[in-house]
Amino acid sequence: MKNINKWLAGSLGSLVMLGAQSQASSEDFSGSISLDYNSHFMSYGLNVWGTEDIGDEVFFNPSIGINYALSETSGVYAGVWAEISDLDSDPPIGDNIQEVDIWAGYYFAAGDFSFDIALQQWIYASEVEGILDFTIGYDAKFSPTLTIHNRIEAVGTQNKGTMLVLAGSFYEGDVFSVSANIGGSLSEFHVDGEDGYAFSSVTLGFGTPISESVDFHGGLSFYHTDEDTTGNADSTYLTLNLGIGMSF
Repeated sequence: MKNINKWLAGSLGSLVMLGAQSQASSEDFSGSISLDYNSHFMSYGLNVWGTEDIGDEVFFNPSIGINYALSETSGVYAGVWAEISDLDSDPPIGDNIQEVDIWAGYYFAAGDFSFDIALQQWIYASEVEGILDFTIGYDAKFSPTLTIHNRIEAVGTQNKGTMLVLAGSFYEGDVFSVSANIGGSLSEFHVDGEDGYAFSSVTLGFGTPISESVDFHGGLSFYHTDEDTTGNADSTYLTLNLGIGMSF
């Protein structure tokens, strides 16, 4: 894992240097910052903290991402995301910082298809969960994508394994959108001895500009989960997201 950590740190640093040093190609460098409230922490169908209803808990999730376009159809990117809450009285990272995720990736398009590979490190509980994602998209009605989500380094009693997630967008308006996804485990991803269908969700999202580079966004998501496959206490959850986004 030390080599992976060094690779991710190097990728983040390289992207920052590209943006800072390359004036001639500054139009190819872009980024975004998001400051989000979430009512639940849902991770591939797993209700991480067991939150029941909207309003029971508050999860603050700041994130930053940077992108450098290598060509009209390819690029590299990196980012950092954090989970801040008061659920752990003695968090291993810092005051109320329960988790920090970092990632770096590469994407390219070929005809109507797009391909993305991302290496991630999810840092929590004094350990690191390693993730390698492959995503295939197709430029067609509903904008379908298939993500092959691989846990390559486990934390605690977790298993290394793979999940498949099929996602699509059914409506994209100026303000509102409707999207859905469905995911399943190939190899006891969340619970020993359990695989197959794990979760599905439908999201009613919205986004509206506040200024040229700032937006207000959010959404309501309804999750149906398999209690055996995910280990959740319940099978259904309604979640809320609200946030401020900034682009640069």
